[in-house]
This record gives sequence, structure tokens and C-alpha cells, in this order.
Amino acid sequence: MTAVVSPTPAAAAATRASSRQALTGISFAVLFVASLVFSGLAGSSTYPSPFDADKVAEAYFADNGGVVVGMSVLQLLSAVPLAAFVLALTRRAGGGLARASGLCAAAGLAVCALTGLAIPVLDASGDTLHSLHHLTFMAGGPAHVPFLGILVGVSALALRTSAPRWTTVLGLVSAGLALLSVLTFVSESVMPLLPLGRFTAILWIVVTAIRAARLRK
Repeated sequence: MTAVVSPTPAAAAATRASSRQALTGISFAVLFVASLVFSGLAGSSTYPSPFDADKVAEAYFADNGGVVVGMSVLQLLSAVPLAAFVLALTRRAGGGLARASGLCAAAGLAVCALTGLAIPVLDASGDTLHSLHHLTFMAGGPAHVPFLGILVGVSALALRTSAPRWTTVLGLVSAGLALLSVLTFVSESVMPLLPLGRFTAILWIVVTAIRAARLRK
């Protein structure tokens, strides 16, 4: 007879953590990207920057209330698996700094979604509209992205001995771009750093989630 070897409690816990990491990382990426795709396809024009003329923002929000609601709900939902991914990932790598930064990134994304949702729900206009629009941008851009970059950079360094070298490089590059994007607070000219930092971080998260799914098997 062949003896059946049961996994140790530590091995079982590691398998569950890998499963959560895979599921939550991919769920975050899918929901967040879906919010942008939905906005781009359903909106009458491109979502406005707070640096655009006031009339541009006013016209967009007046014509696209339902689109803003849909996009904001998807982004709010994406903040939940992001927080869960952070907790699962930082049990393995990164420790307290990565965990705190990742949870701040999830909180910033949630604030961005809630303030964005408030614009059509409150039928905001005038100074209220512009204040909420700016807060949405700040929370989801130069507040969210640098924290996401710290999570990715610290975790990439912590995983460097068990991950392919290119993923470590990707994580560090993403962290550098994300941290530099905080300069958006003072200059519109560095705005391209926000999507560069954001989407390289999301790519690293997806790659890390896929690797976790493979290691689980």
C-alpha cells in the first residue's frame, strides 16, 4: 500500500495564500482596466483632466453621469481585491512597509472612486464639481500611484531570489516611475508618469499573481 502524505499546516497555509494572491491580483487588474475601457467606450468624450478648462469638465459630467457612476463603481470594487492582494502578498514578501503602502494605495483608489461617484449622485456643479473633480484626480493619481509603486518596488526586491530577474527589474522601474509621479502635485508636465507608473505596477501585479497560481499547482 502507498502511504498518503498529507500536506503540513504550513504548506497548506502557503497554498491558500498563493491562491488568494493569484485570484485577488488578477481581479484587481481586470476590474480597474474594465473601468477605463467602459469609460472610453461609453463616454461621449475622454474623461477630463482637472487641468482642462472648467467648461470641458462641466460639459463632460453633464453628458456622462451614468458613465461616471459605472466607472466609479468598478474602481471602488477594484480597491477590495487590491487590499486583499496586498495582505496575501506581504505575508510572503515586503513586510510592514509594503503592506502599509499597499493598503494606502487601495484606500486612495477607494477615495477616488467615492468622490467620482459623488459628482453625478449629488448632481454637483460649479465650485463643488471642480473641488470633487480635483479630489478624485489627486486621490486616484498622485496619492494612489506612488503608494502602489512602493508596494511593488519593495515586494519585487523581497522576491528577487525566487522570481525571474526581469520581474525584479520591472518592479523597480515601476516603483521609480510611480514615485516620480508625485511631482504631478506641482507640475502638469509630468502627468505621463502617472499612467506609466500605474500600468507597469499593474503588469507586475498580474505577473506576480500568475506566478502564484502556477506555484500553487
